[in-house]
Order: sequence, then C-alpha cells, then structure tokens
Amino acid sequence: MRDFFLRIGVDPEWALPYLGRFLGALLILAVGWLASRYLVGPLRRLLERTRLDPSVGSFLANTSRTVLLVIIIIAVLQQIGVEAASMLTLLGTIGLAVALSLQGSLANFASGLLVLSFRMVRVGDLIEVGELRGRVAEMLPFHVILVTTDNQRITVPNTLLTSGPIRNNSALPVRRVLWTLPLRPQENLDAARELILARLHADARILPDPAPQVYVQDWTDDKRVLAITAWTATGKYPAVQQELLEVLGRGVETLRRPVG
Repeated sequence: MRDFFLRIGVDPEWALPYLGRFLGALLILAVGWLASRYLVGPLRRLLERTRLDPSVGSFLANTSRTVLLVIIIIAVLQQIGVEAASMLTLLGTIGLAVALSLQGSLANFASGLLVLSFRMVRVGDLIEVGELRGRVAEMLPFHVILVTTDNQRITVPNTLLTSGPIRNNSALPVRRVLWTLPLRPQENLDAARELILARLHADARILPDPAPQVYVQDWTDDKRVLAITAWTATGKYPAVQQELLEVLGRGVETLRRPVG
C-alpha cells in the first residue's frame, strides 16, 4: 500500500490514517444499513404480534428507524475524525438552526405524540379530516398515511389531527344508517312503512335494538319523503348503506296504487 501511494505521489504517512478512517466509515454505514434492514423490520413484526396497539407499534418502529439513523451519522462523524466536543458544538448549532427552520416539523412530531397518547385515531380507523377521507394505514412521527376507498395514498400532517375536528367513522361498534325514499301523494304511507320495516327486520345485518324507524321527513303537494333509519355493526355499514336502498326502493314500487 505504501508503494502505491509513493507511485501516485502521495505521502503514505498522511494518506494511510485517512484511508483507515474512510474504510471504517464505510464499515459503519454498512453495519448501520444491515441493522436498519434486519432489526427495524423484525421489530415492527414483533410489535404487531404483541398486544400493543397497532398505532403505537407503527409509531415506535418508525421512531426507532430515525434514532438509528442519527446514531449512524454520529458514529461516521467520529470515525472520520470529528472530535466529540467539536461535534457536540456542531450538532448544537445545527439543532438550533433546524429547530428554527423546521418549527412545523417539530409541531408535527409533538402532535403525533398527542394523537398517540390520547388514541385519537388508530391504525385501521376510517377517518375524515377536513375534505380528506380514508383509512389509517400507518402512523409516522410527523404524519399519518391514509388510503382512500379508490386506493389513493394521502399524507396528512399530524398537526391537522390536533388543530381541527376529526370524524372517526369506525371508533364505535355500531352506526346508524339513513335512507330517504320519495312517495307520490296518492300512495299509502302506512303500507309503505310496514313493508319497509318488514324488509329491515328480515335482514340479519340490521340490529333489533335500537329498532328501525320510518317517518315522514318532508311533505309537499307533489311528494312525501320518507326517512328510514336503522342500526348496524360499523364494519357492515358501507354494504348495508349501498345494498338496502335498492331493496327498499323496489319494495315501495310494489305499492304503486291509490289509497283506498
């Protein structure tokens, strides 16, 4: 190796220490990459198999990846010869600059801790934040990943979850379904109400308590609008909402005859 440096005109006494430091830094990066791949991934799977809340597991796994990255960077800086005191001073200066320039990111991190601590949302919840609607796929230190019903990925900063209202559509075990059906003035309201209730009671997805209700929501010269409410399990809500409207509508159509 010394002969190689002499042939290219470089002093071996100067180059060899730097070469060792450079190779050591590469080794640290390689070990850090392997640790990130083979430790963080299994940690995430381990947390998923425990009784720990999935939201907490997702947050801890992503935070551990960030902490590991910081440790690797510090180790590389030490290896290439940056003294500890100088490095701490440098990190303090950089930290102050980053804190001033990334106040929004720090606010997102703090908001993430609040969301996690108070369990405002969890992985798997179907939520609405402003005009955004989707299922929580992952909770990260600075943002939450939503997946919409048409399979789009939305990144929502954590501050949006703590600075405004959140509609959580899956937090409670049951939900109320609402339909509206228009009737002609000459149609029999009592017969329509009985038929609708019979169809609802015949569907196993409709809960008997609270009982389904049918009432007149609007009364005009040209139509009567029936409002129909029923309760079902939260997981069955989308299918019940979509499927029973046609069933109830077709049932009412069989009553198209004048009163009396």
